[in-house]
Amino acid sequence: MTEKQKKGRDFSRSLYVVKDIKKGEVITEEHVRSIRPGFGMHPKHLYEIIGKVASSDIKKGTRMTESLVEGGL
Repeated sequence: MTEKQKKGRDFSRSLYVVKDIKKGEVITEEHVRSIRPGFGMHPKHLYEIIGKVASSDIKKGTRMTESLVEGGL
């Protein structure tokens, strides 16, 4: 990744967990937000994640990834 690409990620958004989620809990809009910096999952995946089940306990502040969702996307 070039320096320009790294700097651009600071201004882009990505999905982060904003409220702790327990394993097996259904993920809602209260749990995930699109915020800066852009080092997590792209915001276009937000509505693919909503309604899915957490595959493990997820702490507030964690970058959202496919592996945190049972069965992936």
